[in-house]
Amino acid sequence: MGYGLWFGLFVFIGTSLCQGQNREEREHRIRKSQFPTVQLDSLAIGPRIKQKRYYKEVDSLQTTYIFKFKKDRLHYFLSYDDTGNLITSGFRVNEIDIPEETYQKIEGYLSDTYEKFRIKRIFHEYPVVNTESDTPDLSDTFQNLMLPGNAYKLIVFVKNSTGRGELDLWFKADGSLIRKRPALPMNHDRILY
Repeated sequence: MGYGLWFGLFVFIGTSLCQGQNREEREHRIRKSQFPTVQLDSLAIGPRIKQKRYYKEVDSLQTTYIFKFKKDRLHYFLSYDDTGNLITSGFRVNEIDIPEETYQKIEGYLSDTYEKFRIKRIFHEYPVVNTESDTPDLSDTFQNLMLPGNAYKLIVFVKNSTGRGELDLWFKADGSLIRKRPALPMNHDRILY
C-alpha cells in the first residue's frame, strides 16, 4: 500500500471524528481589565471577599465571563454575558448541603445510567431573574436560600460499557435531569514539554 492510501484513510477518519463534536467549552483566566464592566451589588456581596479571579469561558454558542471569589468560607461565582448582564450566580456545595430526597434522586439517576461514577464537584446555581427592575437580585445567592427554581450542576467522572469520561450534569431542585454535556479536560497550554 502506498503512502497516499494511508494518508487518505487518516484524513477521512480525522474529519469524520471532528464532525461529530458536541458543543465544547474552554475556560481560561483573564485580567480584570479584560472583564466587561459590571455593576456589582456591593451591599449583597459585602466587603469581605477574597481570592477574586476573573475567567472567560468560550464555547461554540456564546462567550461567558465568570467572576469567582471566596466569601465566608464559600466559593461563589457570578456569570455574565458579553454586555455585562448577569446570567447565573451560585456557590460550591457538598452532598450534605443538598436536600436528602433530591440527592437520592440524583444518585439514583447516576447509578441507573452508569456502571461507576464519582462526583468531583457540585455547584448550587440560582437563575438571576428579576421582573420588577432591570438590576439583578443577588440576595438569594448570598442568603443560601433553597428555592424551587434552583439547579445543581455536577461535574462527574463516569464509566460504563461505552467508555469513560467527565460530564457536566444539571439537575432541577427536585432531582430531575435538565441537561448534560461532556466536560473538556483542563487547558494546560501554559505548560511546555
